[in-house]
Amino acid sequence: MKDIMKSQNGVTLVQLTIYLIAMLVVIGMMTTLSNFFYGNINIIREASRYAAEFDKFNTHFVKDVESNNEVNIITTDGQVTIIFEDGTTYTYNDEGLYRGSVKISTNVKAFTATKKIITINNVDKDIVTVKIIIGNSTQTLFSKQIDYTLKYW
Repeated sequence: MKDIMKSQNGVTLVQLTIYLIAMLVVIGMMTTLSNFFYGNINIIREASRYAAEFDKFNTHFVKDVESNNEVNIITTDGQVTIIFEDGTTYTYNDEGLYRGSVKISTNVKAFTATKKIITINNVDKDIVTVKIIIGNSTQTLFSKQIDYTLKYW
């Protein structure tokens, strides 16, 4: 009986306190990682929505670039107008991209287009460089700069 009283094999208050503190630290780290993970999932979800807006523009624009030899780009007061030789027009204003009178992309924060001519193997090629930024009012979620080569054969 004396041996049982001397052994003291139970959990002490110090051990219990250390265990609780360690568990709180582990739970806190898991909560922080979980918040980062789900926050980034929401960013990816939003970015894919804005990538779809670019895809709508790109689908129409590539088709027109491949079927035209000449393009004229007019930039005035933040409005960009691209006019192809067949009469197809693209206009950027009010955070939207329009093909003719049809709105094809929304939430476009910035859009610029420039034209340059390069010569390769004695053939002049018209290049249209488009820079587009799509996003919401707090952050830019999609930005792309791409060169389109007009039909040259």
